Amino acid sequence: MKAKIVLLLPAVVFMMNCGPGGAATVTQAGPHFANIDAVYLAIDYPKNAAVLKESYWDDAKTQLEQKLKKANLNISSAAKANLSKTDVRLIVRVELLKVPDVNLFAIRVETVMARQMLLATGSDQIFIVPLSLGQYGIRFVSGSDLPGVIEDAASQHIDYFLRGYEAMKSLQEKKRGETDQLVAEPARSATAPQQTQVAEYAYVASKNSDVFHKPDCRWAKNISPKNLVGYSTRDEAIEAGKRPCKWCKP
Repeated sequence: MKAKIVLLLPAVVFMMNCGPGGAATVTQAGPHFANIDAVYLAIDYPKNAAVLKESYWDDAKTQLEQKLKKANLNISSAAKANLSKTDVRLIVRVELLKVPDVNLFAIRVETVMARQMLLATGSDQIFIVPLSLGQYGIRFVSGSDLPGVIEDAASQHIDYFLRGYEAMKSLQEKKRGETDQLVAEPARSATAPQQTQVAEYAYVASKNSDVFHKPDCRWAKNISPKNLVGYSTRDEAIEAGKRPCKWCKP
């Protein structure tokens, strides 16, 4: 019998915890990360935000798509009216408000993933479920810092998505051959050995990110051990093509 799409749920945080500043961290390889083939990425930004040119948003989208491509994900060039079982939409929502008389902006960035999910194995009811990947809570930043802050927040949200995707992909590879069951297990996150490894370096970054951090940066703690890259000096990180984190300012 043909599956029937029955409901569009409101945005929820699914199998995730909110960290400092409202940022969501993926803590489990849930079924929403299983069997992903194609990703459509869009940035939803205020069209009257003249402080940032249209070319900035195009470049930001291209950089985020490159991160997804590095994980061997296919990039869809257009949003589909109906998601297939292996399609995912990632929407980066940027809200900006100019503070009168000063060079400050109130900013909020949220990234949402939407995809089909069955209620249960064998069910014919499909839900299109929006899942919040992370929120950069309302902050006040200067106009000069605005581009970097947006890029960092969106980049970290995509990193969360990739961590969940890679964790579930690893589980599926280990359990290939088993059918009718998806097992959501805790992803290997920041453990004591990882923290020791991070502390060995003056600066750290993820191989999937263009940003480097101080070892005690809140973003650095979310880097998975297999993606961790360390640098002895700031110049070494910059020469490797990384840029400083706007949060910890290494």
